[in-house]
Amino acid sequence: MRDQRIDLLRFIGLSMIIFAHVGPPGLLFQLRNFDVPLMVLISGMSYGLSYRETETYTSYLWKRFKRLVLPVWLFLTAYFLGIYFVNNSDPQVNVRTVFDSFVLLGGIGYVWIIRVFLIVALIAPFIYKIDKSIESTRLFYLFVIVAFFSWEVLRYISYGYINQGFLKYITLVTHYAIPYGLVYLLGLRMLVMSNRALVVTILSALFILVTYGIILYVKEGHVVLTQAMKYPPSVYYLSYAIFVSALLWLFAERILNVISYLRFENIMLFISQNSIWIYLWHIPFIKYLDTNFVAKYGCVYIGATCIAFLQVWLVSNVLIPKVRNKTTIKNIKMILTG
Repeated sequence: MRDQRIDLLRFIGLSMIIFAHVGPPGLLFQLRNFDVPLMVLISGMSYGLSYRETETYTSYLWKRFKRLVLPVWLFLTAYFLGIYFVNNSDPQVNVRTVFDSFVLLGGIGYVWIIRVFLIVALIAPFIYKIDKSIESTRLFYLFVIVAFFSWEVLRYISYGYINQGFLKYITLVTHYAIPYGLVYLLGLRMLVMSNRALVVTILSALFILVTYGIILYVKEGHVVLTQAMKYPPSVYYLSYAIFVSALLWLFAERILNVISYLRFENIMLFISQNSIWIYLWHIPFIKYLDTNFVAKYGCVYIGATCIAFLQVWLVSNVLIPKVRNKTTIKNIKMILTG
């Protein structure tokens, strides 16, 4: 079962992530700073729609691996080979950069988002059980609030140690699994929230954002942007993202009506359904296209989308017709489209 509101929010999330990478000026950069949590939130919604109780955890993990990791590895292989043959003295062609890219630790950059999605996917079945075990909306809110602020205390205590030694690699998992896992949990519940509960979520997130912002202003003597507290994500950063994401979800139907009126629906759906490959193809455009941020955004987005469209067309019309095995066809679609 597909919900076009989720497609809409995924389209918006991807659009804002790409926008962040073209280097927009300060205020615009801040306004779009809800993108990654939004993508995690709607991942929770998607899981809630597609959950199958009969599926084993091993089977689920293998599907997530094929959906998230294999496309990245295929892209990185093509990317590094392409760079090597064009210019083998390029500083990106070194063992450390290649290794860090493939294990999603950094490398060429931009792949940390995939690490976040993978980490959350690994714990998704357990988050789903937590959601189902808390039937009361009030109890759910209490749990989420306590969990978020417990995380904030942990973040504060550990912040001075997370960029050193072996602990750095541990916290690349733990310090993203906890906050983004909670965002994922909120997405699961938001899928079935009443409008009243959704409004409560919006106002609560706004209250936390403003309160936290005032405290930081008094402490630092200037307005602290949420971007400054993104790695790892603080409650301040996440409160803004949840506020905007919930607001978008509340008005999703109306936005969809506008998109339908503008005859943009099919493009929006294609981008949403092929978001991972569009994201991957935007990387070389970002790295090698040098112009003002408006022109760059248009070129990067259109270029990546066109390559993804050509890829999907070739897979659907050239590769798949030559394959007879249904399982192989399914795997090809899972890895090379989406």
